[in-house]
Amino acid sequence: MDDHSDEFLLRVRAALVEAGFEPSGPGGDGVHLVRHARGVMIGWRPVEITPAPAALPPDLEDAAEQPAMRHAFRLAVAAALRAAGFVVETRADDGLLVVDSEHTGRT
Repeated sequence: MDDHSDEFLLRVRAALVEAGFEPSGPGGDGVHLVRHARGVMIGWRPVEITPAPAALPPDLEDAAEQPAMRHAFRLAVAAALRAAGFVVETRADDGLLVVDSEHTGRT
């Protein structure tokens, strides 16, 4: 990737941090960013909470793995990035693609 791609990735990361999302390092749990040919892919690997609260009902023990939690994460991140002026596409693989303006024709 070129310097423009690196700069775009840093701008997306900064917008996430500004919105209260802390991107993790490579291979880590939590919010992760990956360069993509059209911009930056954003995904989420749930962070294991240790120790797990003993009072949780059995159907909520893995709340972070629930589709509703993933959906809420995508909505929150997409809203924050759109508010920061980015173009965001929802992907079928549960990820988000932040599209670089070079690939949209927008500036």
